[in-house]
Amino acid sequence: MHYLAMSRQPKSARLKSRDPGSFKGLLIRMNLGGWRELRILAAERDTTLNALAVEAFNDLLKKRGKQPVVQNPLTSIE
Repeated sequence: MHYLAMSRQPKSARLKSRDPGSFKGLLIRMNLGGWRELRILAAERDTTLNALAVEAFNDLLKKRGKQPVVQNPLTSIE
């Protein structure tokens, strides 16, 4: 079997934010009380748990002196 050498994709062929695979999933576990409070907060703010998580991750990055680069795949437009 012959294998082709893997070459780097041109910039135009790279994934954009709305392409499948350009975002990674994350599964977390938490206590029931925390889950309930986050669901209530999301409902009060008329948003999703995913949007709250993205906000929290970006706040953590800022707190640690990093750029807030986490995006919500449901609202990101590139």
